[in-house]
Amino acid sequence: MSLESALDGQIVICAGPGGVGKTTVSAAIAMEGALRGRQTCVVTIDPAKRLADALGLTALSNKPSPVPDEAFEAAGLPPAPLDAMMLDTKTTFDDLVHRYAKSEDRAQSIIDNRFYQAISGALSGTHEYMAMEKLYELYWMGNYDLIVIDTPPTRNALDFLDAPKRMTSFLEGRLLKWFLVPAVGGGRGVFRAMNLAAVAFLRVVQKVIGAEALKDTADFFANFEGMYDGFKERAQAVYELLRQDLTRFVVVVSPTDQAVEEALFLVSSMTSHHLHFGGLVVNRIHPRFSGAAGDAVGTPLGDRLAQIAEEFEQVRRREERCLKRLESEVPSRRWVRIPYMNRDVANLSSLNDVAEMIFAGSGHLARD
Repeated sequence: MSLESALDGQIVICAGPGGVGKTTVSAAIAMEGALRGRQTCVVTIDPAKRLADALGLTALSNKPSPVPDEAFEAAGLPPAPLDAMMLDTKTTFDDLVHRYAKSEDRAQSIIDNRFYQAISGALSGTHEYMAMEKLYELYWMGNYDLIVIDTPPTRNALDFLDAPKRMTSFLEGRLLKWFLVPAVGGGRGVFRAMNLAAVAFLRVVQKVIGAEALKDTADFFANFEGMYDGFKERAQAVYELLRQDLTRFVVVVSPTDQAVEEALFLVSSMTSHHLHFGGLVVNRIHPRFSGAAGDAVGTPLGDRLAQIAEEFEQVRRREERCLKRLESEVPSRRWVRIPYMNRDVANLSSLNDVAEMIFAGSGHLARD
């Protein structure tokens, strides 16, 4: 099987446990699309900067950057329309604030607020929410035939879907605002205008975080008032985009018990969210080494080689047991198997080798 069906759509989202090669698979899928002539952008929302390495680039930013023709030529490949970027959560959040604030002064007041600066990159769900925002932005720009997203490790991958609810619930924060907002500009007499519960709450919070931090928090919620609808509407639009047939989810997994367990959870969650499953990549499968010692058996070197071969065979058998469990839930006809590679995938030439394995037997073009 190949992942040919994953390229039938316009958006490919690669999800899976950490350390299974999602970044490499994402980059290989994107490069395959670009080499087929599709204007392609690959995006990583993983804080690690492995995508730049895999594409042979020194760095990535929050804006799409073209992979230079020279990189393709150095790999013996024809130049292709491939862009790459790495999500900057804070910058993307700032852009949203500018979009939904009713004035530039209000937007700047929020961005300069110390409470906002503390939460804009660290609040639970912010990273995934901003990734969805960037995906939506790239899609509606209309510049790309194919967008490939590399996600954080597994169970967080479906936070991609749940993050908007968590984010907007926090930003609305009705109970918290009821306590805090009267403190804005209230001066020394602010407590007199509040009920006893609010007074007690604010006095405790003020002792814990300080008066300035309390005022920054209150200012933030006051300035954000009226902006929630824009965030909610955008989040709902992205959720609908992810459920359309033009979006395909590819699960990347390695043949270990933990990775398989997480992959099964992921596939099940995709089904419950009515997402379109584009296939499964089983990465880093060990080969068979039987007979590796050959005629040297009986010599110290031959015996050692035979021992190593047997140890590898034990690893391979464990992997096969893991994969049988995976096959009970996801038919192997929907898999692509990639063997364990003895070198890092850190340039376009090695990425092309991976793409050949992913798309072998389908539309992959032979490229020497």
